[in-house]
Amino acid sequence: MPGKARTQGIAFQDEMTFYDDNEEFNEPFRISQTLQGEQLKSLASVPLGSHTAFRAGLFAEDRNQDSFFVGFKPILVFEYYADSTRLLMGTLENQNRHGFIEPLEVSTLSITRPVEYGLQWLEKTEGFHSDVFLDWQQVDQIGQDEIFDYGGVLQARMGPMVSVEMQFHAYHEGGRIFNLRVVNNYNPALGVRFAGSLGFLGDSHLNLFAVTSSDFEGKFTTGPNWGRGLYAQGSIAPGNWVEMYGLYWSAQDFFSQEGDPNYNSQGINPSFYRSGRSYGEAGLRKEINFDSGIQISGEAKSCWIDEFWGWALNITAQIPFEIDTSLSGSNKPMKEGPDAL
Repeated sequence: MPGKARTQGIAFQDEMTFYDDNEEFNEPFRISQTLQGEQLKSLASVPLGSHTAFRAGLFAEDRNQDSFFVGFKPILVFEYYADSTRLLMGTLENQNRHGFIEPLEVSTLSITRPVEYGLQWLEKTEGFHSDVFLDWQQVDQIGQDEIFDYGGVLQARMGPMVSVEMQFHAYHEGGRIFNLRVVNNYNPALGVRFAGSLGFLGDSHLNLFAVTSSDFEGKFTTGPNWGRGLYAQGSIAPGNWVEMYGLYWSAQDFFSQEGDPNYNSQGINPSFYRSGRSYGEAGLRKEINFDSGIQISGEAKSCWIDEFWGWALNITAQIPFEIDTSLSGSNKPMKEGPDAL
């Protein structure tokens, strides 16, 4: 008979997020939208041993301002950790969309899908990083297709300023138990990242990725099954005061179901399809971190979508706080793993 887990106490780790995201595109690929609201994550953490932990809590969100915290989701995580490795079952950690570039996952998913459920492997050492996951969005049942996405990001450092990165994202809809319709979208990417300081120009980055796409067992688009694209993004931060960045995308028959639609050949209306695509951005980013842990970040960008033009503006404030109820009487917050929330 297994022994009972001995808990030393419970630490509540909480984060309040305020966001305002305004996307003005008005063109065939992506519609305009405004996302505004508040989110709260509250977690109770219980260590179960030297390498295992359990976290339970609640996610709440008010997006339409009609009432306070109109949406609720549970947070339940079982974690095994050892040295640089973490294995998660239940609620996933999906900060910054697992590290995907925009053609693979649109940036607004950080707001519209803040909670994911499934399995996850996280690895973090000085020269290697991985985030591999399966996110189950909808189960297969009568009258409802199953939906899940999976993949991950693997990054290996090749030197003090250079790293090589492989990304893979897949999206599945269908299910053969109750439904015959099955469609799959695959998006692998291979790239290199350069990062370093350029004196007065501050911390600088250059990211180059070759990306492909494919649709099998049914099609999401009216175009060919295979597509490709080239993604280039660079930034400088003069005086390390504000980040200035530029982005260019050139593609042929590319499509990603969960990527930014501005990168796709398929338009909002399935009858609109453009094989050759170009997309560009120029923008400013600013992040302010306070000693209390509060973080305020903002971004303003101008976008060129072929011959169309658009712009976007967003601001986010994150306020973390903790409540410690350790049975030992200690006021020191508890952590379950090397990168615990």
